[in-house]
Order: sequence, then C-alpha cells, then structure tokens
Amino acid sequence: MIVVLFGLLIAGWAYLQQRKRDAMHATPTRSCAEIAEYDRPVTCEVKGTAAPGPAGPVQAPFSGQPCVWHRTKVTVRYEHHEYRDGERRTTTRERTVHDETHGGPFGVRDATGEIVIVHDGEPVDGAAQSLSHYEPAGRDVNLFGLRLRVNFSNVKGHRYEEWIIPRDQSMYVLGAARAEDGRLVMRRPGAGPFLISTRSEEQLSSSLRLKFIFGYVAGGAVIAGGLAWLAIKLING
Repeated sequence: MIVVLFGLLIAGWAYLQQRKRDAMHATPTRSCAEIAEYDRPVTCEVKGTAAPGPAGPVQAPFSGQPCVWHRTKVTVRYEHHEYRDGERRTTTRERTVHDETHGGPFGVRDATGEIVIVHDGEPVDGAAQSLSHYEPAGRDVNLFGLRLRVNFSNVKGHRYEEWIIPRDQSMYVLGAARAEDGRLVMRRPGAGPFLISTRSEEQLSSSLRLKFIFGYVAGGAVIAGGLAWLAIKLING
C-alpha cells in the first residue's frame, strides 16, 4: 500500500508541473507600459532583465558578488553510529542546517519600463550557483561570516552553497501585476502558480513538459507494480 501511495505522490507532482505549463500557455505576456494601463490586478507574464529593487543592489553573503537576489545553504556531513544485531555500523549522513533566501523585492526591466517583483522568498528557477565549497571543520560553522552551532557528534565538515541572480540577468516572471504607490508591482496571484525563472518561456515550458511526462510514467509504473504485488499477496493468502 505504501508503494501505491508513493506512486500517487509522484503522479500528483507531475500534475502540478503540468498545471504550471498550462498556466504559462494560457497567460498573456504584457509589457510594463501595458500593465500600467490597468486599474486592477492582472495576471500576466513579464520578460526582461533583472534590476535592483527599491532598496538598491544587494551583495551575496558568501561570495560577495553583487546581485539582486540570493540563496545560501549550509549542509553538515557527519558520521552516524548505530547498533544492529550486536554490531556497530557507521554511515556518513548529511543534514541541512541553514537554508535562507533573500526576501527583498527586485526589479524586472523591459524596453518600456520596470516592475518590482515582490516574492517573499519564493523559489527561483534556474538561478546561477555562485559558490559550492566544502570545508572540513570542527563543531562550529564559522566561515563567510556565518556562525552556527552544530549539535552533531563526529562532524566531518560543511558544504557551503550559494545561488544568485546577477544584475541584467534575463528573467521570465508569471504573477499578478498592478500599479501600487506610483510603481508597478508583481506578486503571487490569488490562484494559479507564481513563476520566477532565469530561463526563457520556451526553455521553462520544455523543462516542465519533460518533468510531467516523466512523473506520469514513473508514477504509473510504481502504482502498477504496487497493485500487482498486492494482488499476488492476496492470491497467495
């Protein structure tokens, strides 16, 4: 039964990817000038290049690179000991101890103007990885200005990762746009997906198509296998 539920989860994930792609195809692209003409929120796509938000440019915490958005992650690698059948077994495991996304808004600029993307830490598709560094370490994380106490014994080290959106990066965003306090703003829509990507609409659509096809095939295979196993078990009593 667990296998069947797992297959249903995979199929459900595939359905979400299909919904995102369908939403992209059903949503029109609007320029900043066109959005400014609406007196109510409008769900649309915007395409342009990344620009600093109202607070100005930001600096990536680990690499120090200038950008408009960043995400940082720290993973601890440690040895785990357990006893089975009277024997001590040691395995190497990893756990995320820090995962933070810069929540400040940034802009997307096209030939007609600029719109502020208010994302509140929303995931960004295709963000460039600006750093991936493994540091053999003791108990304390103290690198790149980040200090964390890690409560694991037998710590082997930490992996530091960072992703950024640099200024002038090509962007595709789907959300609800409107004019607020004299500026154009795009937020998560009341219904449907909120998509932020450094890939083009065509690239993102193709990626989502591959994902949901794979998900439906894999989910169907897992469900079929689980039902077959269950049927055999019931027959053999």
